Amino acid sequence: MKRIIITKGFKLCVALFGLIVSVQANAQQDPMFTYYLQNPIAFNPAIAGTVDGLNLSLLTRHQWVGVDGAPASYSFGAHTPYIRQNMGLGFNVMTDKAGPLRNTHITGSYAYQITVLDGIRLSMGLKAGISSYNAETGNLKVNDPSDPNFQRNENRISPNMGVGFYLYTPIYYAGFSIPRLIEPRLNKEYRESSEPYNPQVYLMGGYMFRLDADWAVQPSMLMGVMGGSPLSADIAGKAIYMERFFMGAHYRVGDAAGIFFHALVYKNLTVGYAFDFTLNKLSRVNSGTHELMVTYRIEGLWNSRDRWLF
Repeated sequence: MKRIIITKGFKLCVALFGLIVSVQANAQQDPMFTYYLQNPIAFNPAIAGTVDGLNLSLLTRHQWVGVDGAPASYSFGAHTPYIRQNMGLGFNVMTDKAGPLRNTHITGSYAYQITVLDGIRLSMGLKAGISSYNAETGNLKVNDPSDPNFQRNENRISPNMGVGFYLYTPIYYAGFSIPRLIEPRLNKEYRESSEPYNPQVYLMGGYMFRLDADWAVQPSMLMGVMGGSPLSADIAGKAIYMERFFMGAHYRVGDAAGIFFHALVYKNLTVGYAFDFTLNKLSRVNSGTHELMVTYRIEGLWNSRDRWLF
């Protein structure tokens, strides 16, 4: 009976994946957090429920401080396993704004997990929700105030779906995801565009090297690929001390480099800070990017699972 349940769950996820990747819509790149592993369901729904407890996270990112209208992003996420049914559930709210533009995404995630080999599990996830796009163009100062494109604000709300796969053990992980298959559009004349769909695809991976009883290091990578846009790749290295202190550096290809530090300050409460140095021409006019992270894990829900050193 258990084998039948696993097979049905697997076929359902594969069928839905084949259906939703056929959706055609315009897309944009997602904001990339340095602390992306602290709210992983934002870009890969398959990670929902792969660690023990109810995992809560809050991230804020202020980019290019000192530049008027610079991007700012905020994210809240929660996910938990329900081991008796081999599944995980998640919820995420993300808002990013730049100048007069603001995007808000609210999604729920579902993941189904199977064991592929001893100690190796595969999670398959789906997400669904709504995306809101707002452009306050009516408040901009323009050369021609009579231009109809700038006389009122634009607001669009559309449904959104995403899919992800996640292979993991307590030592290493690898993932593939397409978090947004339907995107809001600003202008109605582009809603019926026949241009081919170019979704943003994420590839991720990491490996834990144990040095001794107290120290470990973890290299990791997150890559975003979208047709018509530059490749985005974040390569990081993290040192872990006594499973309580985490420090490291990262390089975002062609964009920035930075450092980060977070610590388990009280039981299951973790607080962190990251700073990025801009590597392009904008470095002359801004004082860097600041990111804050707070996570909290409520243990004892359902059953226990191995803890991961994110």
